[in-house]
Amino acid sequence: MKLYEAIKDIPDNEWLDISEVKRDEPLHIGRITKELLKGEILEREVVKHLSAVDPSKRGYNIYRFYVEARENDIYKFD
Repeated sequence: MKLYEAIKDIPDNEWLDISEVKRDEPLHIGRITKELLKGEILEREVVKHLSAVDPSKRGYNIYRFYVEARENDIYKFD
């Protein structure tokens, strides 16, 4: 499932915490509200999604997503 599909039912003002999975070590990309998330990251496949963090302490939810690593064409040689 693509990230844009996974987040479609999440309200725009909720927080997304996104990490990239590469070689079994996640690389933290960042935390952003859904309404501000744009670009190619939305087309990446979701590898894992964790449930929302309990909002009782913060007043908002945080949804954690692990997405596939992007291909790095810079290091490819013919």
